[in-house]
Amino acid sequence: MGLNRPSGRVAASVLLFLSVFFALPALSLSTPAEEALRNEKRLFSIEVREADMTDVLRALAQQSGLNIILGEGVAGKVSVSFKDIPFRDALEMIIKANGLTYTIQNNVFWVGKKVDFSDEMAIETVRLNYADPATAVPQLKGILSADGVAYSDSRTNSVILRDLPRNIERARVLLKSVDAPSAQVLIEARIVEASSSFTKQLGIQWGGAYNSGSNSVSGSQTLPTSTGDRSFAVNLPAASPTSGIGIIIGSLSSKLTLDIELTAAESKGDLKIVSKPRIATINNKAAKIHSGTTFRVKSSQTTTTGTTTATTTTSTSTGLEEISTGIDLTVTPQISDDGFVLLNISTEKSEADFSRTVDGIPGVTEKSASTYVLVRDGDTVVIGGLYRTVASDSDSSVPYLSEIPVLGPLFFRSDSKELQNEELLVFITPSILKREKTEVSIGNAAR
Repeated sequence: MGLNRPSGRVAASVLLFLSVFFALPALSLSTPAEEALRNEKRLFSIEVREADMTDVLRALAQQSGLNIILGEGVAGKVSVSFKDIPFRDALEMIIKANGLTYTIQNNVFWVGKKVDFSDEMAIETVRLNYADPATAVPQLKGILSADGVAYSDSRTNSVILRDLPRNIERARVLLKSVDAPSAQVLIEARIVEASSSFTKQLGIQWGGAYNSGSNSVSGSQTLPTSTGDRSFAVNLPAASPTSGIGIIIGSLSSKLTLDIELTAAESKGDLKIVSKPRIATINNKAAKIHSGTTFRVKSSQTTTTGTTTATTTTSTSTGLEEISTGIDLTVTPQISDDGFVLLNISTEKSEADFSRTVDGIPGVTEKSASTYVLVRDGDTVVIGGLYRTVASDSDSSVPYLSEIPVLGPLFFRSDSKELQNEELLVFITPSILKREKTEVSIGNAAR
C-alpha cells in the first residue's frame, strides 16, 4: 500500500520522521507517556511542506511513544517549520491551527474535530481578593475550551472553573493577573460660590384735600393716609424704603392742603462661599460630593364631587414632597501609567424657585456642566462658566398721567432697578495615592 503513495508524500513523511527522530529521542516508557509529554522540556526542530495531516500526526505520536486514534475530520495538508521549540508546544500549535482538539487517555493520543474530554475534566475554585468575580468570568472567554465553564460565586468572591487541567491552569494565571488592588485617587475640590446684588428704588406718595363750602376733593379712602391723616391720591412708594421725606403744603385760605412723601431705597451686597470637600475613590469608580439643602413641602390632592346643581371640592394632604437642591459634583478618575489622570467631571447647581409653584411645590432652577479633562497627578483643573445674571427694571405708574412730560415721571411714577450676578467655580485636584500611604491619606481626607 505504501508503494502506491505519491513520491512527494513519501518524501515528506520520511523527512518529518527523520527530523523528529534525530532531534529528540523517544520518551522513556518507564513513566506514563502523558506525564513525560507534559514535563518534557527539551527542544527540537521540524520542517515539512505539504505533508498529509494524518502522516504528520502519526509521526508525532510515534516519537512521543503514544498510540494514536484519528477521529472524524482529520484531513488535509500541513506545512510547518519549527526550530528549537518544546515538543508539546509544537504539537498543540499544529493541532489547533487545523481546528482540531486532542486528549491523552491511557497512553492513547486521540485527535479529532470533537473529542470526549469527560474523563479529563477537572473542577477548581479560584478565590479572588480584589476583583469582582462576575466581572472576571467574561474575561475567560477564549481561555476555556468549548466544553469548559466558569461560574462566579459572590458569597465567597471566587470563580469556579470546570475544564481540562491545562485550560484551568491558564485561567488561573489570568485571574491572578487581574486580581490586583485597584489604584486609588484622592479628589480635592474647592467650590467657590460668588454672588453680588444691587437694588435701587424711588417712590412717591401724594394726596391732599380741598374744601369749599359743600364741595370737597380728597384722596381715595382705600389708599393709605399721610402723616396729616389724609388719604393719598397716588400711592407708589418704594417697596422697602431706607430713606424718605414728607412735605405738607397748605394755602392761606386753609381750603387746600397738599401732602407729598418721597421714599427711596438702595442696597448692595456681595457673598462668597468657599467649601473644600475631599474624598478618595478607586480607579474608574465615581466619587460623589453633595452640598445643599433638602426642602420638604406638603403636597395635597384636590377632589371635586357633586351633581348638576351643586359641587363640593375637597383638598386632602398626601404627604411630604422632598426637593433636594444645592451643588452636586461627580468625578470619575481613570489612572494612566504615565502619571496622568483622565477625569470625567459632572457638576450641577440647583435651587428652589418659590416664585413658580405647582400645587404648592416649587420648581427647581438648575445649571450643570460636564466634561472630560486629562490632568497630571497633583495638578488642578478649573471648571467655570456656571454664570447667571438677572437684571430687571420695573416701574409702577398712574395710567395716562404718567406719560405727561416732566410732571408724569415726577409725580405719577415710581422706578425700581435690580441687578444680580451669580457665579460658580470648581477647582479639582486629583492625587494618586501610593499604596503605603493610602491609609494615612484617606484618614486626612476624612478630617
